[in-house]
Amino acid sequence: MSLALDFLSFVFIPLLALFVVYFGKHLHKHETLYYIVVAIITTAAGIFAVYAQVEGIDLASSSPIFYAVLFQGHATFAFFVLVMFAGAFKNKSKPKKVLFSVRRELAILGFLFLIPHAVLLVWLALSNFNPTGTLAFLIMIPLFVTSFRSVKKKMHPKAWFKLHKLAYWIYALIFLHLASITIIFNLLGYESTLELILGFVRFLLYTAIFIVYTVMKVRNTPRKKVTPASA
Repeated sequence: MSLALDFLSFVFIPLLALFVVYFGKHLHKHETLYYIVVAIITTAAGIFAVYAQVEGIDLASSSPIFYAVLFQGHATFAFFVLVMFAGAFKNKSKPKKVLFSVRRELAILGFLFLIPHAVLLVWLALSNFNPTGTLAFLIMIPLFVTSFRSVKKKMHPKAWFKLHKLAYWIYALIFLHLASITIIFNLLGYESTLELILGFVRFLLYTAIFIVYTVMKVRNTPRKKVTPASA
């Protein structure tokens, strides 16, 4: 069961994509409701994580599914994968239009789903500190705040776009974060050959996602035409 739960990210991605296809318009229309509901759930989970640590409750063993969904970052990874690929598909293509219509909403929800994971890791910072994940989370904060329409309207468009270019650094840090977990931690703490093999399989899957994204992004990004005057 625990080994299967480690692959939840790759289950959530297609499920979330299907949700966007069929309920994306509902998400866009009622985004505030989604934010409130998810914020309540993830904040409560974050508070419970602190309580569990104080009381000595092992969340991973007592509630493995609950722990995997809310505290291991599987859900938030699925959100950010769709946010990433929304900018990588070819312009005017149907996948780009569908994802871009709710890209902002997905980014906000992805950050909200990250709260329990971040709270738990901050609490365990002395024993489980991971600088790549921590740095990615810190960079996400201003992007999260400025993703709301009310805040964006108060910013100059160029300043807003320049700030949100930091998303590429976040993507790179997320990959390094996942790589360190699936490779370094697995090599140090695997309990069976199967667990070690599956750890490398996860690493290859994560790597494949980021390679495909990078290739698509490079291929589908419009090139600026160089005129004789500017050459």
